[in-house]
Order: sequence, then structure tokens, then C-alpha cells
Amino acid sequence: MRRLHIDLAPFSVRRLLYRTHPALRWLALAGLLMCLLAGVRAQKLLTRLDALDEETGHLAERAARAARVRLTVARAPVDPKQGAAVNAAVARLNLPWDDILDALEAATPHQIALLSITPDASRALLRIEAEGASSEDMIGYLKSLQQQPLFGRVYLVRNELAKDHSDGVMRFQIEAQWRRAAP
Repeated sequence: MRRLHIDLAPFSVRRLLYRTHPALRWLALAGLLMCLLAGVRAQKLLTRLDALDEETGHLAERAARAARVRLTVARAPVDPKQGAAVNAAVARLNLPWDDILDALEAATPHQIALLSITPDASRALLRIEAEGASSEDMIGYLKSLQQQPLFGRVYLVRNELAKDHSDGVMRFQIEAQWRRAAP
């Protein structure tokens, strides 16, 4: 015979809990805890979102104030001396330093010591002060610089025999005109 389940108890929460399987109760409890954790996390995210919205509003307000201040600044004409100084600084910064230094490094033999390199951006001119052991080294260096494709004209400005200690050292100054790049 089959077992027949007859339950005449009135409907209640206690009856429902008694009739549910224990694994289903644990699963329901875990689901309830997960919902609670998700609610707490959502609350934190919404609070953070509100704070970010408020910060965005402050930044937009500050940017609008800064734009209004910039618009109210009167535009004064630039002083010619100041403009010339700025243009000279920009021209000096825009020198083709990589090309100049590469050409100098390729042309300078180990017998020549470079003392100073001074550019004149307005005339595309490079003043080089160097020293070598002899006048042959100096002439060889001049020829080596003339063979560099970056330099157009290379000429000797002055030379002198310097008496440092007991050795005579040939000091000389060269001016090299570099070729400007086409714009």
C-alpha cells in the first residue's frame, strides 16, 4: 500500500518551515544574505556616484569661473623688446641640435678637443672653439667639417699657439654655417 500524506493543520509559517527541505532553507538563507550584501554594495556605489556628481559640478563651476576671468583680461600689446627676446629664445630652442651634434661628432677626430660650441640662430652660424696638437690637425679638422652635408661654409676665424706648461697647443676658432631645413 502506498503511504498517504494527510495534513489537516491550518496554513502557517511554522507549517511551511516544517515542510521545507533543510537544504532549501539554507539556500534561501544564503540568497537572503547575498541580497543584503548586494544592497549594501549598491548603497556604497550610489553614495560614491553622488560624490562624483557633486565634484563634477564643482569642477564645471570652477572652469566656468576661470573662463569668465580669462575673457575679462584685457589684451595688452606685446612690448617689442619682450617679443624679440621671446622670438630669440624660441629660435635658439628650435635649433637642429641632434643634426649639429651628430655632424660634429662624425667630423671631430680624437686629436681635436672641442672647448666650446656657440650657436647663432639668427644667422644659422655655429662658432666652434677647439684645440689640437698641430696645425695639420687643425687643417684636417676644417676639411672634415667641410665634408659634412649639414655645413655649408666652414672657415677659420683665428688661431694661436698657446703655451700651456711645456707643450705648445694650437687653439683655433671656426665658424660653420649650417644649412636650414626647408619648411
